[in-house]
Amino acid sequence: MNDDAFRSAVLEHKDRVFGYAARLLGDREEAKDVAQEALTRMWERREAIEGGDGARFWLLRAAHNLCVDRLRRRGARFEVGDGALDEIEAGDCAPDRAACGRETAAAIERALAGLPARDRAALLLREAHGLSYDELAATLGVPLGTAKALLHRAREKAQRALLAAGVRP
Repeated sequence: MNDDAFRSAVLEHKDRVFGYAARLLGDREEAKDVAQEALTRMWERREAIEGGDGARFWLLRAAHNLCVDRLRRRGARFEVGDGALDEIEAGDCAPDRAACGRETAAAIERALAGLPARDRAALLLREAHGLSYDELAATLGVPLGTAKALLHRAREKAQRALLAAGVRP
């Protein structure tokens, strides 16, 4: 990847990397550090990285690995973050709908925070970042069948937590 492709990849994917790290770690400051480190590592290895989706996949994998390292150091227990899902906006809807949207976002944040690290990562990488099953398996470092099963169980756990919180589809 040349310098222009690197700049383009950074501009296109920096928010995605930060958002993933923030949701996985539950700490926006720590997520900034992870995103910066992932981008620095991409710069150092830019010659070997393909542009486009290759850069997106590479950055998410690097961010995932950095997050896992940090989670291991802190004991891998998640806590509800400081509004990592605040990107869900109410838009220009009525105040009662806006309040409902904030309550739903908070319930989603709590449900994600209650998931084990691998489940949370699988759910975020697939649902929020659109990784294919193959990319998900490669990012998590597990066989394809394991990734699919992990994602299925994560979806079930998140659904149960949301239903218990009163969030209905």
